[in-house]
Amino acid sequence: MRPIDNGCSEKSTVFFYTPGESSRQTFFYPLCVGHYYCTDQYLVQRNNYNSFLLIYIKKGEGFLEVNHKRYGFHKEDVVLVDCYKPHIYGTTKDSEILWFHFDGSTSREYVNMINNNVGPVCSVRNLISFEKDLNRILLMISSESTVNDALCSYYIVKILTDLLLCSTKLLKEENTHSITEDIISYINNNPSCKLSLEELADRAGLSPFYFTRLFKKETGYTPHEYIILSRINIAKFYLKSTTYSIKEICFNSGFSSESSFCSTFRRVCGMTPSEYRVDNDVD
Repeated sequence: MRPIDNGCSEKSTVFFYTPGESSRQTFFYPLCVGHYYCTDQYLVQRNNYNSFLLIYIKKGEGFLEVNHKRYGFHKEDVVLVDCYKPHIYGTTKDSEILWFHFDGSTSREYVNMINNNVGPVCSVRNLISFEKDLNRILLMISSESTVNDALCSYYIVKILTDLLLCSTKLLKEENTHSITEDIISYINNNPSCKLSLEELADRAGLSPFYFTRLFKKETGYTPHEYIILSRINIAKFYLKSTTYSIKEICFNSGFSSESSFCSTFRRVCGMTPSEYRVDNDVD
């Protein structure tokens, strides 16, 4: 380990690795890895560092300046930097970042393709899988055991390939639509289940934060708002087409109590369930 960069707390860590010559010629390989807890004073400015850098924003936000352009990044973004060129990056609030410098094999081709298609700040399709792969790399380099260069290369390529696939706009749109459609179908088919944010995000293979952001972008509603509207629509159907009691409709629609159902229905529809039933001529 070496001293931590300015703008990072004492609990931040960084580890260096020197692969063998055969690994340099054959694999993608990490040069150093880090887990930083940054303040708003964290800033790095270099003309070059002879490697490529991947930063995952676990918490917080900041900026990157490359090629005379400035890019903002936020929680759960991935930043990919060609450190062979002049670059500046830093955090603008308290942040937590995971990162590694890497090189080897066709690294430049991967980085150029990703940057040319989506830019240096991007997202991933499956955040849970991405974090696992990233943590595996950090764990291998930070541990005292011998590093498996082939396995380390595999995880780097897997991460870069995921970023490359996400940089294809059509694939990204198809993937996000598919995720949202699957979750909507699950909500509509399971109105009486608890349907917590954590459960839905896990089913989508995303973090709760990123899942909420994606769902809102695709539907215009947060998951919670959509669940409420779905349950209200089911209740409307029962009120118009059955003679079930209000209490029966309440639980069949997925609400936990009659009072909660009635107050939510009134807030959304502007009338009580009983008034809605009368207006729709159901005896």
